[in-house]
Amino acid sequence: MTIIKGKTTWVDVFKPNQDDINQLKRFGKFHHLILEELLSHSARARVEEHEGYIYLAHHVPVYDPETKTSRRAEIDFLITSNTIITVRYEPLEQIDLFLQELLRDKKLQGEILSQPSYVLLHQIMENAMGFALRQLRHIEERVGFISKEIFLRHGALLETISYVKRDILDYRLIVRPHEELFISLVEVGERFWGKKAIVYLNNLSGENLRVFQRLENYFAIIESLEKTNSQLLNVATNNIIKRFTILAFLFSIPLFFIFAMSVPYIDAIINTPTKFWAIFLLIIALLSWLLYAFKKKKLL
Repeated sequence: MTIIKGKTTWVDVFKPNQDDINQLKRFGKFHHLILEELLSHSARARVEEHEGYIYLAHHVPVYDPETKTSRRAEIDFLITSNTIITVRYEPLEQIDLFLQELLRDKKLQGEILSQPSYVLLHQIMENAMGFALRQLRHIEERVGFISKEIFLRHGALLETISYVKRDILDYRLIVRPHEELFISLVEVGERFWGKKAIVYLNNLSGENLRVFQRLENYFAIIESLEKTNSQLLNVATNNIIKRFTILAFLFSIPLFFIFAMSVPYIDAIINTPTKFWAIFLLIIALLSWLLYAFKKKKLL
């Protein structure tokens, strides 16, 4: 547990246990069910207003390079008029970096912690939003890579497109509920802190909207790239079928002559070396002419 004191106090709890929960009781009159819930992950993001404090369960997307998609991480908040308690269950870069910066920079610490608690909440959440935007860069880079490579090696990109699309869909599942969460936070925050807090809370709602809009843009792009890739694969497949059809036609010509030579009457006619080689050269000439004609018309 890390505590930074000021007019507003920040208490950060990492991987909470029962001792941590017992210590939190001295920072406010929190309901025992709320405190017990902090021992495990919450099923959904939500804002709850209680007597003298706000409980906020917030989910943030974190990219997992092993599964090649984004997963849900959680930050829980207990907020009073002079205390922000954050509870998390794993290392989160967006929290760790800001916490270390605040511990190191006394001037910044004085500027933020001398303000009402909604200012610190805004800073923590804004760092989380900024991190979410940075997290989207891996999607942006992969979408850019696909858009450059799709006309060069479209057949090999099918797996990459599938991974990116799954990543975007998982990211959307995490981010989509945030719209309602921040609307609720604005309503609850106005009652809890007063009108001065609205501008900070509306700013958080706007930052969340930026994340979601960028995500929607990437989804639209990857859908278009997937469609283009499918069309290119269809064209390539049709070209292969067309080439095999033409080759089958070309090879049918010598097969026809071989079959004809097996007929006794025709075999009696060409049963001389001169006639055999004449027909053989005729077949070669005919095949060569057909190959030239097909290539000239770009059918091969």
